[in-house]
Amino acid sequence: MEAPGPRSAPELVSVIVPVRNEERYLGAQFAALAAQTYRGAWEVVVVDNGCTDGSMAVVEEWRRSLPEVVVVDASSRRGLNWARNAGASAARGEFLAFCDADDVVAPGWLDELVEAAAGADLVGGRLEHHSLNDPLRLAWRPTERVSGFSVYHDFLPSVPGGNCGVWATVAERVGWDPGYTFGGSDIEFAWRAQVAGYRVLHAPGAVVSVRFRRRLHQHAWQWFLYAAAGPRLFRRFRADGMARSDPREALADWGWILAHATYLLGPSERRGYWMRNAAWRLGRLAGSLRYRVVFL
Repeated sequence: MEAPGPRSAPELVSVIVPVRNEERYLGAQFAALAAQTYRGAWEVVVVDNGCTDGSMAVVEEWRRSLPEVVVVDASSRRGLNWARNAGASAARGEFLAFCDADDVVAPGWLDELVEAAAGADLVGGRLEHHSLNDPLRLAWRPTERVSGFSVYHDFLPSVPGGNCGVWATVAERVGWDPGYTFGGSDIEFAWRAQVAGYRVLHAPGAVVSVRFRRRLHQHAWQWFLYAAAGPRLFRRFRADGMARSDPREALADWGWILAHATYLLGPSERRGYWMRNAAWRLGRLAGSLRYRVVFL
């Protein structure tokens, strides 16, 4: 691990974009990347994680509007962390910035991540929810403005995988666990880096607008997977101080779910909110069974 102290500015930054069937939204993200105000040298590493749509054609359409574009074939295994590792291995930059194909980065996103990285090993920015989502999807997933990193399960800060930057040497030493295909993938990486002693810093000016799932079943499945990762994280980090979940909170949530089951017959806003809560608690149960721990 590097000695504490400020780092020199990177000579080259690699922006890594994992892609799997994002033809519909990829152009918007590339337009946002093309509008970056960063004046240093940088490249775009597109990781094809098994696309079967026209995503790679969109990549070719945007080559002339972006700095050098490198396409990496990571189709041999599906999974976000597998794609992130493949992108990190192919990247030439000393500093790696990650964003998702279906989101939109702000114009100063890369500037802010690089500036913050001078004093840290791993940095993460702020997620903005309102620009790309209509009122219905926002009602399904009400969120509060967080001034810093989210702290999940009352343990350690978590860096968002779709809005983060890490020095290449740190990425090589820590690595993303490819066993996490979705749900908990970025939390596990950020926690393992902190347990190893690496410095983590929030960059509030590095803003990414995120896009919620548009269909109700996709929305519920996403929250099921998020919740199912909790027991897995507990099994991995309990020896490092992660506490077991409070069963009283689970009981209270199940009481609310049962008492408000009529939401399923009501407006879509209420139905989506109820399904999110039910999917979350079902995910915790499924994860506890799969990973043989009690984390409700």
